[in-house]
Amino acid sequence: MWIWTSRRLQQQQKVIASAVSSQPINVNRTYFQNRLMTSVKQFNGKDFSLRIVPILFQDAGTYRCSIGAYPYLTIDLITVKVTAEMSDPVTEGDTVTLTCSVSHVTESMRLVWINGDGKSVGDMSLTVEEKSLSLAIQKAERGRGNWRCGLFHQDQPRLFVPYYQEPRGCGDSIYFFHQEGNFVLKGPDSPGNGPIVWEWRPHSGQQTTKRLATFHREDQQWAVQWSDEYNRTPGISQSMRAGWGTLNLRIKMLPFELAGLFTWTQTEPTRKILRQWELFGIKVEAGLTKLYISRLPDTVSLHWKPRGSAQQNTRNNADQIRLNNIVYLMVQHVGAGNPNLYTWEVQENGSIVLTGDTNVEVDQDLHNKTYTVYRSVTDHSELNLICEASPELSETKWTWRSRFQNKEKSTLRSVPIHVNRSYFGNRLETPEGNVNGKNFHVRIVPVQFEDAGVYTCSTGSNKYVTIELITVTVTTEPSGAVTEGRNIALTCSVSHVTESIRLVWINDEGKVVEEINLMQTKQEDNSLQLIIAKVDGRRNWTCVLFHQSTAKVFIPYYLQVKRLR
Repeated sequence: MWIWTSRRLQQQQKVIASAVSSQPINVNRTYFQNRLMTSVKQFNGKDFSLRIVPILFQDAGTYRCSIGAYPYLTIDLITVKVTAEMSDPVTEGDTVTLTCSVSHVTESMRLVWINGDGKSVGDMSLTVEEKSLSLAIQKAERGRGNWRCGLFHQDQPRLFVPYYQEPRGCGDSIYFFHQEGNFVLKGPDSPGNGPIVWEWRPHSGQQTTKRLATFHREDQQWAVQWSDEYNRTPGISQSMRAGWGTLNLRIKMLPFELAGLFTWTQTEPTRKILRQWELFGIKVEAGLTKLYISRLPDTVSLHWKPRGSAQQNTRNNADQIRLNNIVYLMVQHVGAGNPNLYTWEVQENGSIVLTGDTNVEVDQDLHNKTYTVYRSVTDHSELNLICEASPELSETKWTWRSRFQNKEKSTLRSVPIHVNRSYFGNRLETPEGNVNGKNFHVRIVPVQFEDAGVYTCSTGSNKYVTIELITVTVTTEPSGAVTEGRNIALTCSVSHVTESIRLVWINDEGKVVEEINLMQTKQEDNSLQLIIAKVDGRRNWTCVLFHQSTAKVFIPYYLQVKRLR
């Protein structure tokens, strides 16, 4: 027989299964109901295996298999669970408290909370009295964090329990961040008894519906049969599992590519949709400045916002532009003086459903580097030239080789700083009268189209940094205000092409209306023209320059229209 000594029921012993050779196994379902199963229906004198699925916290205790008075096998089951409690927003702030609890402590044990980066954020050695460890997290992080509680015995990991949070979203829409978070998709409330198919129509690809599984009744539980599509679709079997005996699906670290519409459909006696969930994937890429969603409904919007000290420079330092289902963040000036801390948000009907923080990557070491920058010809555009010059040297200089005149010109020198204003006039500024330590910092504001070229900081033949400036401008024909109903040509021009780039005209809905790929090979015209026939109410147009998949510059243009009387 199998005897269970419950930790919860004050050490009471309960016979949960017994058997006599060649007789059906007698199962006591008082405590475990249908969760307790046997490997065989009839005892064959050897195999007396039991299974409890799923395990509940109160199942903790000692399980002993005996033959008469002889104990054959003893198992001590220790259970671990994670619970979440929302804070009172009035008194405690906008947090969620996660608590990891252990049923009982028998030896040297330790609980550890681990975040999505695999780092410990909470650690405690357990005692008979102290058997739980709590962790407070921000509610904004709840929808995308991958929080796990680990149980260690003598520094050996024994068990990891993920926190399955409530899905973030409204109605039947759920928003998840690429390969983060754990949550449950609940199946239909009144499924009936017939077979139910689980289908998926991905946001990406050909929008074809794929059957992933079929659920059917076994006694009072649901059993699942996976399809070939489920087994051969990359990542789906690792991220989606059926909850035992139910129609629910457990989602763990779902990849962005698996976003789409998930449907439970009754097949008999007639085909009927029982429940649908649409999962929207969110991803940040391209140097942490490209935020995109798998599908963008009209009720959803994406946003970049500065946080911390970055807020002071938002107007002049960062812009964002939407193109289809992507919002690009373009930071003009990065460096130690500007931490470049930003927050992204996904809003549905004006309410935040998912958010996260990102730091724009900055290369602090510019010594002996060559890199390219792109600038728009607008009133607020500026070029920062930063050089770490050696203070013991007598002279350090910035030189400029114009892209249009192909001549090298000395623009300024150090110790003290001498500024040559022949080419940039008062647009060339220096924050200090002398070289301050190693920093030889100057800037040009505003940038003009003719400023394109190569800027080099050097001492003698020693080059410290080389910057290639590419400028982009928008012109119109005719210029100025245009009469309603007439045609107008908008031309977006780039000073020169050093690598493969792309110019794109987009309208006020974030849709591409014209585009061209420009190659490094010499060509007659590095521009893209947009003809607007019979100007009407649509007045907002934007030119965007892309290098590979990253937006480098965008120039908005607002048409001034004179109405006919």
